[in-house]
Amino acid sequence: AADTILVTVGRRPFVEGWGLEELALDRDGRFIRVDDQCRTSMRGVYAIGDVTGEPMLAHRAMAQGEMVAEIVAGHKRNWDRRAIPAVCFTDPEVVTAGLSPEEARATGREIKVGQFPFSANGRAMIMEAEDGFVRVVARADNHLVLGIQAVGQGVSELAAAFGLAIEMGARLEDVAGTIHTHPTLGEAFHEAALRTLGHALHI
Repeated sequence: AADTILVTVGRRPFVEGWGLEELALDRDGRFIRVDDQCRTSMRGVYAIGDVTGEPMLAHRAMAQGEMVAEIVAGHKRNWDRRAIPAVCFTDPEVVTAGLSPEEARATGREIKVGQFPFSANGRAMIMEAEDGFVRVVARADNHLVLGIQAVGQGVSELAAAFGLAIEMGARLEDVAGTIHTHPTLGEAFHEAALRTLGHALHI
């Protein structure tokens, strides 16, 4: 027997009733196909948000909109979906950015994975929220961070740091060499990078 059941109804793109069918745009199933600048197959027509496919997240749509505005204004921009963090606002929260270990292995590259538990994190102990972890996935050859996942109370606040690490092309040494404030949950990110390198401090 279960104490709680999570029912998720999903999302769908708003593609009907506003004239989309009158435009000769290439589609990916029910979504509008776009490139890394949100350009559609029709010159001068851009698409952003849920109509362009997964992940269907508000912050993704906002970032796409900002980018398109800059492109229209004459600036050079493009968009990399790998750096978009996704959050499940459950209890505990779940955050992911970049590739999971399974997705990273599927690329054919050798990887390193390090995980640090919140049971060894000072802030989590203070909050009495010691369940969960931060996990880092990186290339084995050059230590480029490919993905970061976290489960735990309040980990949604780490999502921006995870996205930044992916966006900037951080290596394990970049994260490990950054001073993280004590006591914070962010220290678990630091420790996960250290553990991936083989020398975590507090576990």
